Amino acid sequence: MDAERAPDLLRPPFLRAGDHALGDGGPALVIFGDYEDPDSAAADRAVNELRTRWDGFSYAWRHLPLAEHHPHANGAALAAEGAAAQDAFWAYHHILLARQDALTVPDLLAYAGSIGLDVAQLMDDMREGRHVERILDDIRSAVGSGVTTTPALFVESVRWEGGWEPDALEGALRAAMAG
Repeated sequence: MDAERAPDLLRPPFLRAGDHALGDGGPALVIFGDYEDPDSAAADRAVNELRTRWDGFSYAWRHLPLAEHHPHANGAALAAEGAAAQDAFWAYHHILLARQDALTVPDLLAYAGSIGLDVAQLMDDMREGRHVERILDDIRSAVGSGVTTTPALFVESVRWEGGWEPDALEGALRAAMAG
């Protein structure tokens, strides 16, 4: 890290009421991610791998679609929020990250149907932009925390620059828990 630059800090609250979060306590891990970014998918996979062996932390995903690099990222984020409105955020989220090369609107609707979502409702939500404000809240949180690229990981309030290997993440989270 540049000695002249202060570390990026996540602005409180670290976990917000509207966040898509897993876990019921412990230190908070927040990822700002983009559904077309391969590194965002790798970071999410690493967190999920860690959660299979240790669930002593909370994990939240926040949207940061970088449309200038990923033309389908905004639509995927909107579709994920439509899935969240049908109580299926995480199931849909994992599909989107697994199928990053196929995120056109027809793809998004097909994935919704494959997990039993109301496809017509999802299509209406996307067309009407019903969940745009939710995504904009995540983007404002990213910008306010100094984030300009994905994935951006925060352990509690501090930007984590140590990679996203499960062991490294676990060490950072356990250190945050110890104070």
